[in-house]
Amino acid sequence: MNTIRRYFLSNLLLVLVLAVGFLFGTNSPANAAPKCGDLDITGKYTCNVACILRDVNDGLTGFTDLSSSETDTIEALTIEDSVDESAGMYKVEIVSGDFSETEIGPLVNCTLYTATEYVSDNQFPVLEEYIFQNRRGLASGFTKVVRNPNRADFKTCKVECTQ
Repeated sequence: MNTIRRYFLSNLLLVLVLAVGFLFGTNSPANAAPKCGDLDITGKYTCNVACILRDVNDGLTGFTDLSSSETDTIEALTIEDSVDESAGMYKVEIVSGDFSETEIGPLVNCTLYTATEYVSDNQFPVLEEYIFQNRRGLASGFTKVVRNPNRADFKTCKVECTQ
């Protein structure tokens, strides 16, 4: 039952994040945030990670500094005939030691809003925002804010990445 509920909640969360990204992506020019134009965010990034978390087994809350231990690879998401690169959807593959994660979401202005499709530690749901630095149409790096609002698996992180 718990596995089914987690699966359902993670899928529901993914749909909600995608819907919010779509809604915010259709802002009128008058009230839209500064544009990033045709910002190219694809590529491999090296990241410094700092997190506050609660361990699901022993309930401890602590600070983890995993400097230069994460690699994020971003690519445009395509799904056969239903989604092409023009949709502005991206997939992020995250690797850090034995940990791995896949995030999916839309790019809205200079921010990529994602939800977790897969995570090796099974701590769902995870919501992430990638705030890109725009240098002449190229993403030179980003700050990622990670949130897992589940009380048992609580975590929040700030991740600084460069390409």
